[in-house]
Amino acid sequence: MPTVLLKNSTLVITMDEERREIQNGAILIRDSVIEAIGATKDLPGQADRVIDLEGKIALPGLVNTHHHLYQTLTGCLPNTQDAPLFS
Repeated sequence: MPTVLLKNSTLVITMDEERREIQNGAILIRDSVIEAIGATKDLPGQADRVIDLEGKIALPGLVNTHHHLYQTLTGCLPNTQDAPLFS
């Protein structure tokens, strides 16, 4: 059962019922399924693959299946929200 540990995330935003936001968070994945989410210090320190997320924010379980880069970059700018995409 391969495991992946994402650790040291600046912030893990769980979007669970408690709306937890975990500073210095970690996510343990086993067989492509999230097994545990918590503070890095509270999860196992070893896994088959360990990825350091220092300086990054993690949104476990969020899979965005359709989005365009230009929407990400301009979606919150008032001058671009109602502008035509192509001239």
